[in-house]
Amino acid sequence: MKLKFNGFLVLLLVLVAQLTFAQERAVSGTVSDNTGMPLPGVSVLVKGTKTGTQTDFDGKFSIKASSSQILVFSYIGMKTQEAAASSTSLSVKLKDDSVELEGVVVTALGIKKDEKKLGYAVSKVTSDEITKSGEQNVLQALAGKAAGVQIIGSGGTPGASSKIIIRGANTITGSTDPLIVVDGIPIDNTTDQTTAGDNPFNANLSGINNSNRALDINPNDIESVTILKGPAAAALYGARAGNGVIIYTTKKGKNGKGLGIDFSTSLAIDKVSQLPARQGKYIQGGVPTNTKPDPTTPQSWGPTAASLGLPAYDNVGNFFQEGITQTNNLSFYGGDEKATFRASYGNVTQTGMIPETGLKRNTIRLAGDLKLSERWKAGASMQYTHTTNTLAQNGSNTSGVMLSLMRSPINYDLRNYKDEFGNNTNYFANYDNPYFTVNENPATSDVNRVLGNIFLTYSHAEWLSLTAKAGIDTYSDARKQIYAISSNGDSLGGIGEVAFNSITNKDYYGDLIATGLLPLKSDWLKINYTAGLNLRSTQYLSVFSRGKGLSVRGLYNLANATELYASNYEENQISRALFAQVDFDIKDQLFLSGTVRKEWSSTYGDNVQSAIFPSGTASWILSNTFGWSNFVKINYGYGEVGIAPAAYRTISVYAQPNLTDGFTDGLSFPYNGVNGMGLAGRLSNPDLKPERVLGHDLGLSTKFLDNRLTADINLYYKTSKDLLIDVPLAPSSGYSSQYKNAAELRNKGIEVELGYDIFKKSNAFQWNINLNWAKNENEVTKISGGLSEISIETAFSSIGYYAVVGQPLGSFYGTKWLRDTNGQIVVGANGLAKLDPVKGNLGNSAPDWTGGIRNTFGYKRVSLSALLDFRHGGVVYNGTGARLNTIGMSEGSLDRERNYIIPGVKEDGTANTTEISAKSYFQNFIGDNPTAAAEEAVTDVNWIRLRDVSLTYDFNVKQFPFLSSAQLTLTGRNLWLDTNYKGVDPETSLTGAGSRINGLDYFNNPGSKSFIMGMRVSF
Repeated sequence: MKLKFNGFLVLLLVLVAQLTFAQERAVSGTVSDNTGMPLPGVSVLVKGTKTGTQTDFDGKFSIKASSSQILVFSYIGMKTQEAAASSTSLSVKLKDDSVELEGVVVTALGIKKDEKKLGYAVSKVTSDEITKSGEQNVLQALAGKAAGVQIIGSGGTPGASSKIIIRGANTITGSTDPLIVVDGIPIDNTTDQTTAGDNPFNANLSGINNSNRALDINPNDIESVTILKGPAAAALYGARAGNGVIIYTTKKGKNGKGLGIDFSTSLAIDKVSQLPARQGKYIQGGVPTNTKPDPTTPQSWGPTAASLGLPAYDNVGNFFQEGITQTNNLSFYGGDEKATFRASYGNVTQTGMIPETGLKRNTIRLAGDLKLSERWKAGASMQYTHTTNTLAQNGSNTSGVMLSLMRSPINYDLRNYKDEFGNNTNYFANYDNPYFTVNENPATSDVNRVLGNIFLTYSHAEWLSLTAKAGIDTYSDARKQIYAISSNGDSLGGIGEVAFNSITNKDYYGDLIATGLLPLKSDWLKINYTAGLNLRSTQYLSVFSRGKGLSVRGLYNLANATELYASNYEENQISRALFAQVDFDIKDQLFLSGTVRKEWSSTYGDNVQSAIFPSGTASWILSNTFGWSNFVKINYGYGEVGIAPAAYRTISVYAQPNLTDGFTDGLSFPYNGVNGMGLAGRLSNPDLKPERVLGHDLGLSTKFLDNRLTADINLYYKTSKDLLIDVPLAPSSGYSSQYKNAAELRNKGIEVELGYDIFKKSNAFQWNINLNWAKNENEVTKISGGLSEISIETAFSSIGYYAVVGQPLGSFYGTKWLRDTNGQIVVGANGLAKLDPVKGNLGNSAPDWTGGIRNTFGYKRVSLSALLDFRHGGVVYNGTGARLNTIGMSEGSLDRERNYIIPGVKEDGTANTTEISAKSYFQNFIGDNPTAAAEEAVTDVNWIRLRDVSLTYDFNVKQFPFLSSAQLTLTGRNLWLDTNYKGVDPETSLTGAGSRINGLDYFNNPGSKSFIMGMRVSF
């Protein structure tokens, strides 16, 4: 009986085995990445067995498996994916495991978090969006791509600075720049204006528009961008995060088969996007009865060129040229389970639309990670950038390119810019010819910069991991400005000048961080913690030297100068901090987080010394709690961040006194060979503490239709307290002001981000729509000392930039028309409008709302993407247009052969009927004569622009086994602009990113529109 049973058992096993093998059959297919490119070397394993294979060069595989088994696809650097072997033909797409993709974002201190668990709003921008924009400045590349993020360019010239404001301005006199972090290390993004120690004016109004130093980052090295907008998100950065944080994560090496190589190249053509329209009929002169051009005036109120038989020159059309930008990037990457690396080189060569301007940038970046053992891991990166820039004179400047160019009369050919002796020749002797400026008065910048970081991590257990991280950011900037003999620049009177400015900056940064998951024996509660300390030191030195009165023409050396001057500024800061964060995960439904940072800084007053910045957030995934098929989350966060006081304000310092009348350089020491120093006008303050930004965030996030429809709505309310301003003091005190915490303001707003995939992923044709919209309301709520307003930064005599209680920050205050009780302009007996003796609010430069809509279409290997950028409201002061009206060069001044009546009422209340000449109307009503009101030059601006559009084709490279992918991209940037503004592109700022003034247009350099063709291949 036993023998029969054993025989039966053997027979049964054989039958089962036969049935099992009978179910096995060949399963084949293709594995590709998220862009559709085939992936060679992907591991394909039958789950629970040792049966496996790899994909070939075309991403194809074949393996035996039964219909009930699961295939596991894995590839280093990609997310592991499983697929049922129920079909004999499979097509699998693996997703990149980088931080930019689904679910994972980089937050404060470089901590990676699941986005669905966050209790605050963040915005993400992908590497594709940055590179396809074609922008060389990684800040300008963010324009229009994130709700609540406003980008303000300063012109289309090479290296022009870009300013960024997140959720409105949070400070009155401090910088509005957010903190820029690259791979966990904060870096310097200063826009530094060269200023001589004896210059009594705001150097931002004239001279050179220098670059913001984020320009030194190669956009092609960026993997992803995370924008931490509110205090709850940025609290761990303390007194450096008052304006938000932008976190750039760079590309790293990948664990894969062999060496990966990427090469990309592009060619861009830049053209002027928009210029003020000019008249092309009347010649230079003060009256139309002249019989020839009058070189004693820059005005063009003379007779017509045709009446005198004179040719008319298109000086503006002749001057600008097509700018050319060539960009090349090469990277090598690879690795295995123990080590990964990436090495890249980027080169940019750009010639500007303004002749003789240009930019060259060479960037080398090395990054690597090394797994020393199961517990130890190390990594490092290093970047060296060499950036050279030739810039153009700008703004309110007798050497300014646009000032002389736009005022030029049609009867003078500007191309005749030198006489036989090499002296400046122009239609008006007080202005430098723009050709003379760009050829003979160059301003250059030569920057060498090193960014580096290193980390070492010890993973003891799941409950404890220690990371030591250190970083350095150091650069030198050698600047040189030349004013050739006969130049009017710098109020020289033609004697010639050479000036040097040497800037060095060093930032040192270090963190020691402990993280872990507490070992709780609970399935419903998880507690993660982060704790550590931070040290930071900054050393800054600027040395300025100048020589006036050159003896030998063309020799630009201080030894060739008659009058020498030198000044320097030095600043050293140090801070240290302790920080901690605790995260609670309750049943994967409710997520709570709290942080605290205690910070000490050398810029705090002796009576203060330290500050504490807390935050607390909560998010609830309702769909997990109630079992909904669609994702729904609500979140709330509160946090406090700060802005540190400026250095050396806790002590009274000595300075060289100077006196000026507002027009000339005035008098200063040394005077007549005698030097003198005195206490500066600012009184010391030992009670200084950082400005504080207290913010509430409330958000709703949803995903519907299998994640095809996403919506994020965020409300915020921020109060900025202890704002630092210079409060006036009685002159009898011996001081003019004291720097103190003495003001408050408020920001509140709403942000909306929507995304919709019109078709399912399985559809051959894809259409995705992403929309962002944001509205911010700002108000100055308090200024101490009984003040109702303070000047934010010096502008012009007719218009200034102010903080006014009860008004939005950054209001333009200037001259206005006198009006009656009905708002009608009061006109005097001479027919001219009367000025109100009290200046008033002319509007605010901040937009009422901003938005962007991106449409992305895809069909097989072709994709098309277009971003429309919207702005509604916010004023711009068109000082350029006002001056062109005054001198008779505006397009409107063509209509001059008649009289005008200013709309308004006489002083007795009756309608004005007094006629005035066209010249008087354009100069005294809509011009910028002292009798005209600045309000006439202020425009409430709206725009719709095609920010970027790109068409990409992915080549089929199967027949080329050495290629893994190849792409051709055609891109247009700012190709179309619809705006009511009549000047240059209204996305402009005369004073640049280093200034607190926005919306000022006074002979600004123009913006650009670009046509770009690019190619990328991978091996």
